[in-house]
Amino acid sequence: MPGTTRDENPREVSRRNFLRISALASAGLASGVSAVPALAQTAPKKGGTLRVGFYLEASTMDPHLSGSKVDRQIYHNIYEPLITLDTNLGLKPGLAESWQQPDAKTLILKLRRGVKFHDGTDFNAEVAKFNFNRMKTEPKSVRKGETASIDTVDVMDAYTIKINLRRPDAALLATLTDRAGMMISPKVIQERGSELERNAKGAGTGPFEFVEWIKDDHLIIKRNESYWNKQGGPYLDRIRYRPIPDDTVKLQSLQSGEIDVIDYVQPRDVAAVKADKNVAVLDVPSLAAFAYQLNQTRPPFNNKALRQAVAYAIDTEQIVKGVWLNVGIPANGPVPPTSWAYDKTIPPIKRDLAKAKAKLAEGGKPTGFPFTITTANIPINIQEVEVIQAQLAEAGMQVKVKLVDAATQLSDGNSKNFDMISYQWSGRPDPDGNIYQFFRTTPGMSLNWSGISNPHIDALLDKTREASSREERKKLYSELTRILQDELPMVYIVHPIEPKAFSLKVQGYEPVPDGMMRFRTVWLK
Repeated sequence: MPGTTRDENPREVSRRNFLRISALASAGLASGVSAVPALAQTAPKKGGTLRVGFYLEASTMDPHLSGSKVDRQIYHNIYEPLITLDTNLGLKPGLAESWQQPDAKTLILKLRRGVKFHDGTDFNAEVAKFNFNRMKTEPKSVRKGETASIDTVDVMDAYTIKINLRRPDAALLATLTDRAGMMISPKVIQERGSELERNAKGAGTGPFEFVEWIKDDHLIIKRNESYWNKQGGPYLDRIRYRPIPDDTVKLQSLQSGEIDVIDYVQPRDVAAVKADKNVAVLDVPSLAAFAYQLNQTRPPFNNKALRQAVAYAIDTEQIVKGVWLNVGIPANGPVPPTSWAYDKTIPPIKRDLAKAKAKLAEGGKPTGFPFTITTANIPINIQEVEVIQAQLAEAGMQVKVKLVDAATQLSDGNSKNFDMISYQWSGRPDPDGNIYQFFRTTPGMSLNWSGISNPHIDALLDKTREASSREERKKLYSELTRILQDELPMVYIVHPIEPKAFSLKVQGYEPVPDGMMRFRTVWLK
């Protein structure tokens, strides 16, 4: 390798490369997202099985029905969106080679030729139209909110579609970089129906094909030998995903060589893992947020003053320092510091017990009130909610904690069966994806668990989609953030860094700050 002496240990060289990437990525947290070089020292080679440990089981193999981050991690290797992201979160061609916006309500996409789904079906304009129609009409689709601005899709020719919008949508291109832009084989949908939720054979166009999913044990994908892009992989024979809910077991599995990658290193383990010379850690600043939604559709949090009392009683700085061990920063609202719309002049809400007690009195509960916090039964959530429980008790609020599994958390949130519920959001490259669906009144929006319905907020949200310049949109997002920090449908705690860890034989990984692990360029030495 250029610049490497014969005395250098290849394992150490590999580790240094990872640490170099980590440093670049960490620098990006303060100044935006840095370009991160691919990790490769020698020519890539084909072969091998990459073993990946996840903290959760996948929920469905149908991107149009999925609300899970784990699902997205797998999808980005099986399916492909119309538009993709580079390592700076910039937009680049995916299944759409190019795009034009002749006016604010029209988007024309030129689609890539020569692409086939894993079942042999051709990808073309009719297929794209079919997918958009399904996202908008399928009863179980959770993509309706992301595609709400789309009125109709016209086929202009075999490889060109025109998307006609009900209203301008400045965020739509970025939205199409994820599940709302992922194309599924119509043949699979029509012939196998709901079976797709458990079996994605033939369904995607991506660099890897679905093989099998044994629930609570493993999910396997294999290299797509007919992949249309002949540059840069795929190299791996197979990828084997394994759910390992216990973080300690997952980390030990990596360190013992049972698996090659883990999706997330808990803050408590970061220092120790970075000291392990047999493991490389990559801590890429994320677009994520950890927060709590407050249910405004019923007492006690249909009372604004009581929501504010909760926010003033929580010490986010203490939580980020004591629970997150500074692997993240206190959140000042829904826009993460990795976003171009982040406004550093807006401070996080500071703990102020005097204000909290004044708000309790204003809300008619001067001596406090009881309520329940619902959260996922995972260690960092439990640790965080226990700290919040103690902080709120100092202001006179008596908190019960309800621990649930991920499916129950989603169910309780969607049905508004909660007082205050934790919410982890992996983030989207455009701020619209982190705000609109959480706070817009529009019926059918699945993420507005708090039930907030505010005409002024609705109007501002619509303006962010109609605005033509990034400068104007940033001002609108700042205004929205300040209003949300007063209305408090959600209490934001932290924008975390998301460390991932790898065995030293993993090469060629290119991190994108959306947190998704794309393995097309990865190979094993």
